[in-house]
Amino acid sequence: MSYYSFSDKAIRDLDAICSYIAENDPRAASKLFDKIRQKCKSVANFPNMGKSYEQFAPGLRGFIVNNYIIFYYPQEEGINVVKIASGYQDLQSLFSDRE
Repeated sequence: MSYYSFSDKAIRDLDAICSYIAENDPRAASKLFDKIRQKCKSVANFPNMGKSYEQFAPGLRGFIVNNYIIFYYPQEEGINVVKIASGYQDLQSLFSDRE
């Protein structure tokens, strides 16, 4: 059975994104949250299916949900989500000061 987990940073990212969206549309925020969780569950079954983001960090992969990129590392039995960011952000700057 595959699993997915979220780093503390990814949880903060998701909370900030959903809180921002919920200011105008709580239902849309809830739908996005559910959609991200569902996609994580699917990707956990095939952890290498996401796009490679090796240019930012070794082994880093990602997939898109709406306008957000969910960055993760494949694990032996799933994925570990480490960051969630808008696809409109400067991705290079997100990973320039590695956490």
